[in-house]
Amino acid sequence: MLIQGRKGACAVSRREPVIGVVGLGYVGLAYALGFSMYGFRVVGVDIDGERVKSIKNGLVNGFSGEVLLKVVQDGSLKVSTSYEVLGDADVVFITVNTPTKHDGSQDLSQVVSALESLAKVWRDTHFDYRIIVLKSTVLPGTTRALAEYARHELGLPIPDRLGFAHSPEFLRADRALEDVLRPFRVVVGGVDERSTGYIAGLFRDFYRRVGYEPPIYTVSLEEAELVKYASNVFLAMKTVYGNLIGLICRQIDNCDAWRVMSIVGLDPRIGRSHILPGMPYGGPCLIKDILAFGRFMLEKTGLDFVKRIHDYNELVIEKVTEHLDSELSGLQGRKIVVLGVSYKPGSPDIKDSPSIKLCEKLLSKNAIVYIHDVNREAVEKAKAILSGVIALETTEKLKEVDAVIVTLGYNEYKLIPPDVYDNALVIDMTGEITYEKAHRFYTSNKLKTI
Repeated sequence: MLIQGRKGACAVSRREPVIGVVGLGYVGLAYALGFSMYGFRVVGVDIDGERVKSIKNGLVNGFSGEVLLKVVQDGSLKVSTSYEVLGDADVVFITVNTPTKHDGSQDLSQVVSALESLAKVWRDTHFDYRIIVLKSTVLPGTTRALAEYARHELGLPIPDRLGFAHSPEFLRADRALEDVLRPFRVVVGGVDERSTGYIAGLFRDFYRRVGYEPPIYTVSLEEAELVKYASNVFLAMKTVYGNLIGLICRQIDNCDAWRVMSIVGLDPRIGRSHILPGMPYGGPCLIKDILAFGRFMLEKTGLDFVKRIHDYNELVIEKVTEHLDSELSGLQGRKIVVLGVSYKPGSPDIKDSPSIKLCEKLLSKNAIVYIHDVNREAVEKAKAILSGVIALETTEKLKEVDAVIVTLGYNEYKLIPPDVYDNALVIDMTGEITYEKAHRFYTSNKLKTI
């Protein structure tokens, strides 16, 4: 159901609701910051003391230090490692991580721990009505099961005096606050109409203050959970499809995959997002969601469709390695530079980065691997997990290596000195380097100029 205006939804209580947030990663902090910027009192909890300290000092990557310090100093946002600060919270958003286990199942331990800690604070507290909103990504049926657990095992008065809802997040890590303030859509599913209506009304009030009116959809709990996975799997599928077309173009004379897919993306039914060839998808969210939903789909339908998408995604690393091995007549002892180790440009996060997987593959073939990233934090993190890699400090070293692989579209990497191309095989995985001596990976060797 699409909520429009105030008709048909329960109004938020007259008293200004206190907003609580559990988990202050980029999702939780973005919501905490967003609500605190627009007149709500917000209390946030994270068990990582260093994270809490960084927030108080306005030193969090991806967020304005000036804005953070303002809301912390004026009392709009209070952050702590103690759940006690949630004692008078009316709405608590749970935004903790839900990683995937080795067997593909979902690890809910952080969500359960958050519920247990919250229950200890609320169990002896008198309140008329409060609500828990799960924003962590969970498989269909999970939120309802968690609500039952909280009711029967933790003694929380659900749904009589405590609502329970799921509202998936659709945030990009590097634009989290922007996506909170101007989302494409807001989705809310509750255990009952009161839960759903309360949160829909809260969001409506919030966006009225922001001055932006996104569509707000009220659905069942299971539909809300499924929307997130259906969205992420589709984006993953587009990425894989674009790369597969790229691999085909390598085998056809006069085919440039970036040219082909740029034109394909002009169709509004398809769009350019996620469809241009490049590195495989990766990152801290997409990989875990694809693996978890792939297992879920297999259990529910017997179909391994999503698993195959992921297998094809991983194929790109194999093809790049094979290409290098062929062009260099073997990889042992070859000096290879990987330009870009984060999972996306600008981010310090290397979790499930395809570039890291490429480095691991090259190291396993006894190549000498150098790494670089414009984000220095990403390099330091990569060095900590990749035994034997060497951080590249200057572009002068590029003249002494056998191959350079450009994995991320930083502007700096478009400016590789021309003489580097005379000494090394430079492979462009981004499609953004126009220098004629660059080897565009998703382009056939024989390419006529139009």
